[in-house]
Amino acid sequence: MKKGSAGGSPARPGVLSEAAGEPPALLPERWHSAFCVFALCLGAFVSHGQTKSTSTPEPIETKPIEFVLDVKRSSETDLLLLRNGDKLTGALQNETFHLRTAYGNLKFDLHLIAGIDLEGSFFSHESVVTVNNNRFSGYLEEPSFVIRLETGAQTEVRKEKISKVICRMRQTELATAPKRQAIRLRNGDLLTGELLGDPLITLPNNTRVSVRPKETDTLTIASGKSPRALVRLRNGDLLQGLLETEDIDVRLDLGMQVRIYHGRIDTIEFQDAPVLSNGELAQIRPANASDPISPTNPGPGKNPPGMVWIAPGTFAMGSPPDEIDRGLDETLQAKVTIRHGFWMARFEVTQSQYQAVMGTNPSHFTGDSKRPVEKVSWHDAVSYCTKLTAMEQEASRLPDGYAYRLPTEAEWEYACRAGTTTRFSFGDDSGYARLDDHAWFTGNSGSTTHPVGLKRPNPWGLYDMHGNVWEWCLDHWSSSGSNERPEIATRRESALRAARGGSWLYDGRFCRSANRDDYFKSNRCSDVGFRVVLAPLEP
Repeated sequence: MKKGSAGGSPARPGVLSEAAGEPPALLPERWHSAFCVFALCLGAFVSHGQTKSTSTPEPIETKPIEFVLDVKRSSETDLLLLRNGDKLTGALQNETFHLRTAYGNLKFDLHLIAGIDLEGSFFSHESVVTVNNNRFSGYLEEPSFVIRLETGAQTEVRKEKISKVICRMRQTELATAPKRQAIRLRNGDLLTGELLGDPLITLPNNTRVSVRPKETDTLTIASGKSPRALVRLRNGDLLQGLLETEDIDVRLDLGMQVRIYHGRIDTIEFQDAPVLSNGELAQIRPANASDPISPTNPGPGKNPPGMVWIAPGTFAMGSPPDEIDRGLDETLQAKVTIRHGFWMARFEVTQSQYQAVMGTNPSHFTGDSKRPVEKVSWHDAVSYCTKLTAMEQEASRLPDGYAYRLPTEAEWEYACRAGTTTRFSFGDDSGYARLDDHAWFTGNSGSTTHPVGLKRPNPWGLYDMHGNVWEWCLDHWSSSGSNERPEIATRRESALRAARGGSWLYDGRFCRSANRDDYFKSNRCSDVGFRVVLAPLEP
């Protein structure tokens, strides 16, 4: 149930346990998005000193980003949004832009830019968003923008007078074969490309191991005098140790090469499919209908893009009686066994994903298709899973006995905790000092949802398990908690269903791993959404 606000003492690190088990050999190696064609763009020159791209990619068809910086892009004109509220439309005359960043001096051709954020110009903090949805922050060297207005007149505007620059959409934008890594920095920047060399970590037994992209799902870095690394392998195993590699060299999909100090990196995602060229995140679907998922077409250790394998195991569900801000509807800690492994979506279902399957977008907070869908009832969420399953079965892309559905409460908490026993997946954080890095809640949300995946993931690579929107669970509401078995979780009829994770509308205490809430199945709230799992059907 809903409770109130918080305070307390210093946080202590979470306790991590290694997950056992490997995903069943059911998935083919090659996948593509269920909802749109992916592609990443190429071009531009840059150097840490001065480095140029040495090859010219072959152009391919790609869908441009429709919204950038929460503004819809036009296919006809560029747009300057001025600080005084005026708007200038026309054609930008600047051919290139130079951005000084902490990891290199970047040179962008105009056609590679989707938008420029100049809100922080007075403090030398500006950002460039590229047509492949990368974000780079730094200091823009150009003092002004020249635009030829629709009237034919040409004018020059100082950057200090500009809030945002929105570049026009083009029917085709240069793209190249996608790389396998997405590097998320602590300042919010996102870079996609290919690591040049494998990072090294030293395990507690003093063994040095290389982090190899083909074997790794995510690498999360906690900076400090002795930087700690948490590695989640694709088979579900977890490794933690000291990061030995100080600088990470990356060849970006834009053709440039940069060097990033480890302390600036939050997470590196070694994905089978990258961020899409329309700004969406890769999601569930095989690349070829002739490669159906089946036990006779194995792909050991492979995850569908956008999904994380959750191995079976046992965990302590609920909260101890002395947990700070514990709710009366939270069950006392007890061992629960997850009998079958399953895949869980890395992100909450976005508005564009929901639109693609259901044909509608009921959300209150629109303007960015990467925001989680909300104002969906429990029935709506179940219908989405049912329709997605039918679509994939009709295309012979699911094995018999597998389906998309909502997670049970037990599955949700097991995945949220990710091997930890603390209040949050990142530690107890009794004073809520670290929650801002991991969740959107009332203290930082600005009373709105935010695009998925902007905060730090939990140890198993799942984003927004704390905050952003509440997530529907399969279970009927029960004051005694949830059983992990789906057929039992839904057996008793009830008008109430469980929701987990907290939201942008509630205090930090609601984001705790054990916190529970209930809603009528027909409720449609602007802070309630969902994520899906792909799992075997119970007998």
